[in-house]
Amino acid sequence: MKKNKGDEQMEQVGLLIVSFFKTCAAGAMKMIRSAPLLIVFLLITTLSAVIYINLDAVLVALGLQDAFSIPKLILKLIWLFPLITLYLFGSVSGGKNINYKEAFESIKFSNKAGQYPDLIGSRTDGKKQILSFSGKGISISEWRNRWADLESALDCNILRISIDPKTKTVVHLETVPSTYSIATNIPWESKYVSEKEFVLVAGQGLLEPIELNLDKYPHALVGGATGSGKSVVLRALLWQCILKGAQPYMIDFKGGIELSAFEEFGEMVYERPQALELLKELTKEMTLRLALFRDKGVKNLTEYNHKFPNDPLARIVLACDEVSEMLDKTGLSGADAKIFKEIEAEMAKIARLGRAPGINMLMGTQRPDANVISGQIRNNLTIKIAGRVTDEYASKMILGNAKAAALGDILGRFLYTVGADTYEFQGFNFQDSNIIPGHYQKGSLLIDSMEEDHRIRYESAEEAEPAADDEYEDADIPWGFDDIDSL
Repeated sequence: MKKNKGDEQMEQVGLLIVSFFKTCAAGAMKMIRSAPLLIVFLLITTLSAVIYINLDAVLVALGLQDAFSIPKLILKLIWLFPLITLYLFGSVSGGKNINYKEAFESIKFSNKAGQYPDLIGSRTDGKKQILSFSGKGISISEWRNRWADLESALDCNILRISIDPKTKTVVHLETVPSTYSIATNIPWESKYVSEKEFVLVAGQGLLEPIELNLDKYPHALVGGATGSGKSVVLRALLWQCILKGAQPYMIDFKGGIELSAFEEFGEMVYERPQALELLKELTKEMTLRLALFRDKGVKNLTEYNHKFPNDPLARIVLACDEVSEMLDKTGLSGADAKIFKEIEAEMAKIARLGRAPGINMLMGTQRPDANVISGQIRNNLTIKIAGRVTDEYASKMILGNAKAAALGDILGRFLYTVGADTYEFQGFNFQDSNIIPGHYQKGSLLIDSMEEDHRIRYESAEEAEPAADDEYEDADIPWGFDDIDSL
């Protein structure tokens, strides 16, 4: 249900109040660790109490007992001063006031010899504070496994934990104050569409939007239990692809329940035989594009479209709301099992080779089973996003770690991984009403414009599949496009 303006304003007020008290709590934690701050707080609290108890006498002494004035108002509100003091303590980055040895000792974070990491450097980068520690032989995986404990001990939110590539012994923590929080509801607006060429925005993190670069990381796996918001994220990403001119294809074995609103923009299939035919067509398009790119001396779709702006090729996005349903061949035999194996083989080709020709996959799943989604496919879905899941196994299948199992019950809250880093974000609250009818596709498909004789050439070239996405130019494709002027 769409919130009215009054509800949104009330929610914002609530978030401000929560943020205020969180900052006060952070200030109290900081004060406990710092004797100077504790002394300042006690002095302010004592003075405020004395003035408040003798307020009438103070007002008379200052001649403020009758007329209204700002000083009189301040004195009447002096009982708030201790709380304001805590807020001010919490608002200032407290890295210098933390005793790091005591902080690490409190969570027993040490090497086998009982040595704790030493702070060897600290610098600011915008709103972030980057802390550098001598690793003391503690592995980077152990730092990441203790992520939540470190945040608690150091009184901060940790955005990233990395090891210094030069020394291999220094660990960097990118942090922001613990008072920073992520909004719990972000209604979709067109302003969130990135101006970058094919960068999608999945939601909002602690400091900045979560951007997914499909030129660099071409495929995404979005997982989560029922009610986690998985399909909402998938639809928001698909809509951005459409707005950026991509040609969408959709596979929805739920009868189109989740993706039916996009059917006017591209082909939708509901059955496995039709899904197999669609995947074969996309594989054919991929092979044609790779041969064309080799012939024209370009490496990928973006480079080709920049070089030939008058004859661009459309980016293609394949969205599937429940990929496990499509790939689960448990208990099947004969012709049915053959279809599943063919579907898996075609998907594996696209997953492995789709980046350069601009064929991207957005895959959703509730059941990330290793026996269903093969490692060859899953390993090439390089963007991994997980909402709330039922157990650690499901989290590990999606993210490669167990963090999604402890994510909590905030609707639309997700974790995502690219490489070894895991980030938390709030996905957009995307509704079908946000979809605006129109024609957005930019560019064409080769299989639509090829003449029949060139289609026949494809049949003879099918077996000449390139060995790797970035090395297609070295593949033995026995035909070219010299005579296709229209491309």
